[in-house]
Amino acid sequence: MKRHAMPPPSTPPLAPIAHPKPGPFPYRDWVAARSQIESALRQGPFYGLVIGGSGTGKTSLVRELSGSLDRHQYQLLYLSSPRISLISIVRFFALALRVSPKRSSLETIKSIADVIASQPARLVAWIDEATAIPVDTLVELRSLTEFSHEVPQIFSVVLAGPPELKTLLDNPALFPLRRRIGVRCTLEGLHRDELDAFLLHRFGSVDDKRLPQGLRDELFERARGIPALLDRAVRHALDRAGSGSVSSDHLREALDATAL
Repeated sequence: MKRHAMPPPSTPPLAPIAHPKPGPFPYRDWVAARSQIESALRQGPFYGLVIGGSGTGKTSLVRELSGSLDRHQYQLLYLSSPRISLISIVRFFALALRVSPKRSSLETIKSIADVIASQPARLVAWIDEATAIPVDTLVELRSLTEFSHEVPQIFSVVLAGPPELKTLLDNPALFPLRRRIGVRCTLEGLHRDELDAFLLHRFGSVDDKRLPQGLRDELFERARGIPALLDRAVRHALDRAGSGSVSSDHLREALDATAL
């Protein structure tokens, strides 16, 4: 597995963590994606792409960003709906920005653009599961983001989804949108040398010690380093083990039950 990087000999021992920590585990890809997006936000409106399979942390990333951004400087709108249309996007923006719907969508878009231009906070639209959005809607999305003739782009757009999203963006009709994407992030999961820290973070020192080092390679390989799958399998194995150590049978039963 290409992410099976073992820790170097000089790696210091991990500090004990008495209790599980709330919040997502900041693994390398996740931290890099957050840093890229935060940096882009400081520079002005942009188009971004976040690619990651289920369980890699796309949703936790947007939640963390939403919770950490200065509300006086940024307003993040999160959209996640199958078969979304431009009209529904316009209605959502109008509701979020307290814009009264006009007689036509074009007039409503004009009012939305005026509000966005006048407010001090920079708007960010995060569109999750973007593979479910029709190509026509993605094409039309630019009519909203680039409505003003005075500036190239009035707000930022981040498209998030599984690896199939890259294939969708290869559609010739989406070439103008694809070439505008300036921020590209990929969440592939943990590297092997992050597993021990992940387990400490998620389960705390007591339960971490119940999972022998000799079982961790198999756990990592079968869960493919995906945080949500690792979490699910380990919780199942710990439950099966009761208050004792996890055995190879416990782990394999948990992995099988998790369909890994």
